[in-house]
Amino acid sequence: MALVVDDEEVVRTVVRRMLERSGWEVVECGTAEQALDVLADSTTWIDVVLCDLNLPGMSGSALTMRIAAARPELASRVILTSGDAGAVEGAASGRLMLAKPFSMLELESVVAAALAG
Repeated sequence: MALVVDDEEVVRTVVRRMLERSGWEVVECGTAEQALDVLADSTTWIDVVLCDLNLPGMSGSALTMRIAAARPELASRVILTSGDAGAVEGAASGRLMLAKPFSMLELESVVAAALAG
């Protein structure tokens, strides 16, 4: 299952549909806090997280740190997304990043890289 975290509903919907076309079940969240609630639910298994870097309130980077603390097995499977090319280029080394807008091929490639560890 994939978790998509983005404050823009249109973006969440597009990413969800792209992932579903690749066979994924998807949970959508509009805030970092909602994502943390989903991740805290032990009945929901999340394989990969796609998270906007620029969320209101808690940033995608801060959410990534919280995920790493709470669910260490998931830390390497968080993909940060951003429409800000500078943010993507300046992202911390070792983080998986995806610049918006992205193609289906780019999405599938970065998800495969996340799952490969």
